[in-house]
Amino acid sequence: MTQVSSLYLHVPFCVHLCNYCDFYKRKLDSSLNQFEEFHQFLLASDLRHDELLKEFGTEWGPLDTVYLGGGTPSLWEAVGAEFFQKHFLKKGLTPNPEFTIEIDPGTWTPKMLNAWKSIGLNRISVGTQSLNPTFLKIMDRVHSLEDSLNFLQVLKDENWNYSLDFLLGIPYSQEQKRDIKAELDLLLKYSPKHISLYILNARSKYPHIQKLPDDEYIREEYLLVSEYLKSQGFHHYEVSNFALPGFESRHNLKYWRGESVMALGPTGTGYFALGEKQALRYKWKVTQAEVELEKLGEQELNLEQIYLSLRISDGWRVPEKYRCLIENWTKQGYCMEEGPKVKLTSLGFLMLDSLMDDLFRVK
Repeated sequence: MTQVSSLYLHVPFCVHLCNYCDFYKRKLDSSLNQFEEFHQFLLASDLRHDELLKEFGTEWGPLDTVYLGGGTPSLWEAVGAEFFQKHFLKKGLTPNPEFTIEIDPGTWTPKMLNAWKSIGLNRISVGTQSLNPTFLKIMDRVHSLEDSLNFLQVLKDENWNYSLDFLLGIPYSQEQKRDIKAELDLLLKYSPKHISLYILNARSKYPHIQKLPDDEYIREEYLLVSEYLKSQGFHHYEVSNFALPGFESRHNLKYWRGESVMALGPTGTGYFALGEKQALRYKWKVTQAEVELEKLGEQELNLEQIYLSLRISDGWRVPEKYRCLIENWTKQGYCMEEGPKVKLTSLGFLMLDSLMDDLFRVK
């Protein structure tokens, strides 16, 4: 059997449900037994997951990458570390794992951090979104700038490998002339190893939908951040991600390179690579320990391989039929050719969806 060495676990609880966030989450109520119910859901899911692994000729191996996302997984606290170790470190960790947990400023304690560190945690993803108090309020965040800076100082002092989420396209940023570079200058004083850069994709009922900046403004923001971070030694290695050399997210690269990743937790999505011509994607339902299955054949995998290859700096080995298209992209500054591969520039990353439309039109 093929062993799978990566696990994503979705922890859906939040102190506050921010009005722009589309991830599945629930508001944590201390008067309810929500974590006990969550534990029972995970245990039932684990049984179903073992059946799924066996059905597709795979099995649980020592974990090389672990990622706890949410929600706000830090709210699981020390009891979560104990539960996770008991039930999901079934075959332990590899000698040099990457073990990440998402933490929002103001939702951690030294006890919580030490408990997770004791079972292997060695990387943190911090949900700051902005380092400007005005925009934190606009984004409906409950943490303050002081909460963020205090936590970042702890991470710097303790030499943690950490990533920080940074959001573009925030409402009113155009009118109020958000100073992105000033926020980045402040951030870099705390020595992050990795930065995830996202563009707000608001639903139609978002309360500030009329105050979002226009596409040209967002384009300028994105390219400014990209060029500035590259000037500071960061590698723009994926559409939304920058890292100092050697600090790329190994876990996320598994997804982007089409490798197998197990998943648990409500809405958690896993993927089994079953050879060159087939794969399985599965997503956990919210209220029952059951999954929705999507079987991928050769045609679907070919399209995914093109898309994933273009969204990371590994590049795409271009078939001859796309040669004229690539020459046009190069002239427009969307890509560069390195031997037989094409790699997108920062502008190309920003235009990826449009570039894929170009590819689909090639006969």
